Amino acid sequence: MSRDGPVDVLIVGGGIAGLALAASLSGSGLSVTLLEGGEQPGSVPRGEALSEWDSRVSALTPVSVAMLEALGAWRHIPQSRTGPYQFMSVWDGQGTGSIRFSAAEQGAEWLGHIVENRETIAALLAQVTASSRCDVRWATRVSALNRTEEGLPSVSTDSGDRYSARLLVGADGARSPIRTLASMRVREWSYQQRAIVATVALENDHAGTCYQAFLPTGPLALLPLADRKKCSIVWSIDDSRWESLMALDEAEFCAALNAAIANRGPVVSGVGRRAAFPLRQCHAVDYVDDRVVLVADAAHSIHPLAGQGINLGLSDVRVLAQELAEAAINGLDWGDQTVLRRYQRQRKTENLAMMAAMEGFKRGFGSDVPLLRVLRNAGLSWVDGALPLKQWLAKQALGH
Repeated sequence: MSRDGPVDVLIVGGGIAGLALAASLSGSGLSVTLLEGGEQPGSVPRGEALSEWDSRVSALTPVSVAMLEALGAWRHIPQSRTGPYQFMSVWDGQGTGSIRFSAAEQGAEWLGHIVENRETIAALLAQVTASSRCDVRWATRVSALNRTEEGLPSVSTDSGDRYSARLLVGADGARSPIRTLASMRVREWSYQQRAIVATVALENDHAGTCYQAFLPTGPLALLPLADRKKCSIVWSIDDSRWESLMALDEAEFCAALNAAIANRGPVVSGVGRRAAFPLRQCHAVDYVDDRVVLVADAAHSIHPLAGQGINLGLSDVRVLAQELAEAAINGLDWGDQTVLRRYQRQRKTENLAMMAAMEGFKRGFGSDVPLLRVLRNAGLSWVDGALPLKQWLAKQALGH
């Protein structure tokens, strides 16, 4: 069944990026429909047990937090679930090199916040549902992409419904069906690693510190939660080892984790439910097509070692929303290539730079070449003492 007329903007994907775009467009005068293949989220559990924390979290930079504040979403996230951190400790697991960043060095109160993804989604959804200009359809999976007689994109769903729009936005993740259906080319490769994620209990306070270890088998991050005796972990492990780690019981896994931390971070005393997912890098050759545009992971996905994925995605959303709203205000066609190409020019350069930096870190710290080990350990320690360079690196991580 065909829904009534084309909407101004049709967003496919109800994750953080899709909902943030819908919220960003709520005051633009554009009509928005959002389609999400999953069921509508229920109430968010907020108990203190390890099992009641979402194992998928994001390290939100001050720029991303400011965007959520401007959208009215940040106020919906209780302080008991936002983990501000003031320090970041990074070290090479094959040597003595290390670097420590602090918010005070940047003249800031904090470097970022660790927030469960489901909390961010719930907060954005609260804003979107309050808008009369946005219609959200749950359990609506897109199966085909065609064109109307006027040349507008029209998607069909598994249930037989059809939706057309003046602009179609793919915010549907790294395996984006919209990107595939639109035949938009990508460059991608596998890291041959899995990321093991879980919530862990600590023996002591995490001291508002983000911990990052570069290990021979992949980077390990401990991200401080609002409960100061809990962290979320992202342990990137080579494909040859991840299954054996997942098979360990709780005590064995804690022992393996503490051995990896090697007394350079907090001591882990318990672990919640573990999950693992494959790591790939993917970058769309073009973010835009004929009245189709990609944002966030649908356009680019990177290694999670620096936690920048969601921040890059929110920056995509901010720029695209600004371009669409400005076009609408000026009476222009917001689905026109001229408008969409402006978005791509602004975002592709920054995304490529971050992807290149992350790839450099991944390859440099993943090498066992003795000379390279010596150089990177010396480099980390040198940067730690070079305040101007250290401050510049911190500003990049903060999203400035």
